[in-house]
Amino acid sequence: MNYFGIYSDQSENFLMPVNPKVGDEITIKIRIPKKYGKVKGRLNFLVQKHHNKYKHTVMHLEKEDEYFKYFSTKFKLTERIIRYHFEIHFENDNRTIKYDSRGIVEHRHVEDFIIIPNFEVPEWSIGAIYYQIFPDRFNNGDKTNDPVDGEYIYDGEKIRKKEWNEYPHPTKGHTEFYGGDIQGIIDKLDYLKELGIEVIYLNPIFVSPSPHKYDTQDYEHIDPHLGVIVEDTEDLTEKYKIRTTSKKNLEASDKLFAKLVEEAHKRNIKIILDGVFNHCGSYHKWVNEYKIYGEDVGVANNKEVPESEYFYLDKNNEYEGWWGYKSLPKLNYDKTLLLWKYISQIGEKWVSYPYNADGWRLDVARDLGKTKQVNKNFWKYFRTIVKRKNPESIIFAEDYESPKEWIENLSWDGIMNYIGAMDPISYFLTGMEKHNDDYKPELLGNSEWFIEQLRWAWSQMPMNSKYLSMNQLSNHDHSRWATRTTKKVGRSYSLGPEEAEKGIDWDIFKIGIIMLFTLPGSPGIYYGDEIGLPGWTDPDNRRTFPWDKLKEKESQEKLNFFKEVIDFYKKHPVLRNGSIEFLKWEKDFVSYGIWNNDEKIVVIVNISDKDKDFEIPVWLCEVKEKKMKKGISIKNNEIDEINVENGSIKGTINKKSFIIFLGK
Repeated sequence: MNYFGIYSDQSENFLMPVNPKVGDEITIKIRIPKKYGKVKGRLNFLVQKHHNKYKHTVMHLEKEDEYFKYFSTKFKLTERIIRYHFEIHFENDNRTIKYDSRGIVEHRHVEDFIIIPNFEVPEWSIGAIYYQIFPDRFNNGDKTNDPVDGEYIYDGEKIRKKEWNEYPHPTKGHTEFYGGDIQGIIDKLDYLKELGIEVIYLNPIFVSPSPHKYDTQDYEHIDPHLGVIVEDTEDLTEKYKIRTTSKKNLEASDKLFAKLVEEAHKRNIKIILDGVFNHCGSYHKWVNEYKIYGEDVGVANNKEVPESEYFYLDKNNEYEGWWGYKSLPKLNYDKTLLLWKYISQIGEKWVSYPYNADGWRLDVARDLGKTKQVNKNFWKYFRTIVKRKNPESIIFAEDYESPKEWIENLSWDGIMNYIGAMDPISYFLTGMEKHNDDYKPELLGNSEWFIEQLRWAWSQMPMNSKYLSMNQLSNHDHSRWATRTTKKVGRSYSLGPEEAEKGIDWDIFKIGIIMLFTLPGSPGIYYGDEIGLPGWTDPDNRRTFPWDKLKEKESQEKLNFFKEVIDFYKKHPVLRNGSIEFLKWEKDFVSYGIWNNDEKIVVIVNISDKDKDFEIPVWLCEVKEKKMKKGISIKNNEIDEINVENGSIKGTINKKSFIIFLGK
């Protein structure tokens, strides 16, 4: 017996309150199908981080309905992290099983649920709809601040200003600029509001010599090339220095950013900044490799400067570059607390008046420092300082592995959800690795792998982190989702940028987007994805937004699809924080239900080249009505509602399509 239908999670259906504080009375629940006969349940829990002996509490029958018995227990929360799983004894066959954050425990170790006292995230961040903008490539609102051909040398080459509709060079994208800026974002806020966006995540905007700006020159100011240039010169030998160090330019640029946040907030749109604190850039005044800040300033020119403590120096007093890149000096958090204090002050500055940003995305967060303990402790310190200044701010990390240790340590609120979104969705729907560097046919349509990967990913985060973390299918580091559906292995330098636009499977593209908006997490759109912008991995994924194509029929069709999906998402808040369970699956087919006390949603996905008959046990997501209505679909327009018979729905789903049904 597989005991299908036993379920618990940390949504409000099974845990109250969902933002537990020390001293709160906690209620934990589990449901068990009535068909399994007489059962007894108990909660096994740990109350100390390093104490491996479980305590036990008996769970009591709270209520029952047509299908389930619901058991619960209560206790008062102390200052200790709580880890728990369930033991259920079935009297019919005298068998005892364990249930944890991944489900029934068989042939693996227990993955406990965790409750972290006083771990709170703002309500706005649960399931918020993100839009990621790479500022230089989104919209050029002020041509007077555009970089100029030959304005300076970067990485051994003169920088270039390109025409808006040119492709990025396959290997020299780090020296190419297009002129997008903050004014351009302000000009498009109404467009984003109409699309339905709730949060803008900005790639770095602080002073930096590169288009990507992950090599910070000055954490304290917005780059005038993205902001405002008041003071300038025609002398190319002085132009970059004056543009990026002039007090007038820096102050005017900072004010423009404050205006962006103010205008976004007027439209109920939040702003998240990109924090690049593992390393700075070689242009930074602490390094000053190109003498922007004077002849004897910075560790590249004077090994005795006090800031030398901010870097890892070898026996020759040469600073260490992150991953060996000398243009990215790695910051030394192991040596001095002065760096901790400075970077944390930067963190609080930009979430405070007059800038009022709403939080930080932390670049390569796991890489900071040289030891895990220093890393976790610094991020906890940083988070504490930022949250103290702005309690409604959030902090999520770029991370590709389990974030459990960091979240338990109160270092991060959540993550860029590669483990629970981009990787599993991409492999299941296309078989493609997220750079288009590898094709894994064994994962294409492999629903067993897909479900197990998601259940593991969800088990690595408490509920608040799971629904705060940003789900994406495209971003600035990986190939665009449209191009991944081609199933081609390659990059721009090997196949050419035009090839990224050929063979896109728009049905699979749409199925990926609907999964992005129905699986747990905060759905994130990378600029241009809403009109199907293609692109290989970096630098081709950083093409400019083709505003002139926006009114073309093909672009409008895709844009309208995104608007329909976002509107559906907003009308059904259960998608932001409901319980989720997989209902039925096979090769190339998966179905899952999302529910709370008010509504039930069933998602059915068929990625095969054939129509499929289905029979879905919707009683597992607690559907009690006799009919379910169609919510949204592609290709299945003839289905408006479907009967629920004996707790199941039956029908046919077209090839390469999805259907969503609604119930109560």
